[in-house]
Amino acid sequence: MSGRNRVPSVRGVVFVNLQKRYMVRTSSLLVFVRGLKRRLRLQKQEFNVCFVDDSAIRHLNRAYRGKDKATDVLSFPWNEAGEAPAPRPAHSGKHGGLANFLGDVVISVETARRNAEFERHSTLNEIRWLILHGLLHLLGYDHEKDSGQMIALELALREKLGVAGAPLLLRRR
Repeated sequence: MSGRNRVPSVRGVVFVNLQKRYMVRTSSLLVFVRGLKRRLRLQKQEFNVCFVDDSAIRHLNRAYRGKDKATDVLSFPWNEAGEAPAPRPAHSGKHGGLANFLGDVVISVETARRNAEFERHSTLNEIRWLILHGLLHLLGYDHEKDSGQMIALELALREKLGVAGAPLLLRRR
C-alpha cells in the first residue's frame, strides 16, 4: 500500500497509509486484525489504523502529549462525550455509525522499523504489536495508570495471536 490508499478489508477497520517511504503489507495485517477483533469480541466495533512517518507522529505527540519527539504509536479514542471509554471488551446494541467507532491508532512506520531492527524481529511483527497496544488504549486501558492490567492483557493476547518480542514497556528507550 502506498500513498494515501485506504484498504477497508476487515469489517470495521480501515488502514490509511499517509507515509510514502516504506511498503506496508496490509494483507498480512488483515489476518492479524481479524483475530484480534475476535479475541476481544469487537465484531461490530470500528477503528482506523493510520501509518505515518516520524515527522507526522512527532507533531502529533507534541500537540497532544507535550512530548517533542517521535514515538512508535499513539491512540486517539473517540466517543460522543469526547472522553476515553472505560476499559471493556466492547459490545454495542447499535450497529454501524459513530456509536461503534473506537478511534484511531497512529503508527510511525519509521520508528516501528527501528524498534524491530533493535529487537531482531520483523517490522510486520512490530506493527502487529503496535496495533494491539494502540487498540487496548482505544478500549480505555492505560498502563501508566492501572496496576498492570493492560500489560497482562497485552502479553496474553500477544501469546494467543503469535506476536513475539519484548514488551513495549520493558524496552530500553
